[in-house]
Amino acid sequence: MTHYPSKLYVETTTRCNLRCSMCVKYAEGACIPEKDMSLDVFKQLEPAFPTLDTLLLNGIGEPLMTPRFPEMIRFAREHMRPEASIRFQTNGMLITESRAVELVESGVDTVCLSVDMVSEDGIFHGGESVDRISHVFEYFQRAAKSAGRSVTIGVEFVLMRENAQSLPRSIAWAAEHGAQFVLVTHMLPYTETTVDQELFNSNTEISMAEFMRWQAEADAAGFDLSEFFGLGWKFHKTPEQRELVRFVTSRQQAALAKNIPINLKSLLLWASPEKQAEQQWLASILAKAQQIAKDMGVDITLPPVAATYDRTCDFVEQGVAHITPDGDVRPCYFLWHEYSCYMDGGEKRITPKTFGNIMESSIVDIWNSAAYRTFRQEVLEYDYPYCSNCSVVPCSDVTGSGNPFQQDCYGLTIPCGHCLWCMGGVRCLL
Repeated sequence: MTHYPSKLYVETTTRCNLRCSMCVKYAEGACIPEKDMSLDVFKQLEPAFPTLDTLLLNGIGEPLMTPRFPEMIRFAREHMRPEASIRFQTNGMLITESRAVELVESGVDTVCLSVDMVSEDGIFHGGESVDRISHVFEYFQRAAKSAGRSVTIGVEFVLMRENAQSLPRSIAWAAEHGAQFVLVTHMLPYTETTVDQELFNSNTEISMAEFMRWQAEADAAGFDLSEFFGLGWKFHKTPEQRELVRFVTSRQQAALAKNIPINLKSLLLWASPEKQAEQQWLASILAKAQQIAKDMGVDITLPPVAATYDRTCDFVEQGVAHITPDGDVRPCYFLWHEYSCYMDGGEKRITPKTFGNIMESSIVDIWNSAAYRTFRQEVLEYDYPYCSNCSVVPCSDVTGSGNPFQQDCYGLTIPCGHCLWCMGGVRCLL
């Protein structure tokens, strides 16, 4: 493990000029106060700057609403290596040509615009029309040329049922305007009303393949797998029902012996003709988006259709620390704030994980503290359960419904077994 963070995710403000319907900040149960990071708090990060690869000025809010934002960038650039990157993500609504010049001259070298859909009716983010952001590309291009600096511009799209069809068109639009990269992520529902917009299949691709094999065998034997539920508690079973129980339990045991997680109810749902058709539809959209990006010379990051069996925490793998406006140090985007989200048919309550505050201890000392090092080591072992693929999900161990998360069914104190980032569904600018 390195003795310094490689990347810092610094939330300079939680305020925003838009009210996007899918944003965690405006969801019921979110406890995210309106807060700006002061320049004094920001300067406390200076001990980490000389060794950073990347500084990301991002969070729940719109960074351009931060007072003295350009000063923060200049301060960081003065203390960072020339080849290190300073990045931020924005809805673009507050960017003017003069502001683009100021940001470039301050030291920004990567800008990511948040856009959810480009249709024949315009450009949208969070349901809001943001047509004027089409000029942001040329503002930064001219500012970079004038300053003699290289600035990378990209776009992020949040994939939902209502906007998925527009993804190929949106990527073409971004490329035509000069975007050099595109980041596509699934949505994490923060409200019950947005659950039906989620397209991500939280069953692993290996679990789905195993189940589809079972289903073919069941069809050949004349079994209806949906009839299995409840038979375990039924004392008097017909011979056919006993055969069905033996069929399912033998295959469950075989799967578990191969460490293939099985959630039969969820697998039945996602193996239905309707869901299979939807997954094929989404896969075709992602394939088209990939081809358009390749043809137009744009780097693209796409999410999987279903959860990845080999899990990865990009935040810990890449040495990222997250800093709140008050200076609290937290390990990842998932555990950055207190809020609720909806996963696997139930509400999940998130309690942030804090390892210290930069106004009280050095960021380097916090990074090297025993608690933080142990946390990162346990994350990287990837020994936690596949919670979404468990037959009792959502259980109180991981939902935080009664008390904040303490440990999962394996006895681990890290809540990573039930994290969409770790499953590959949600991606962030890094």
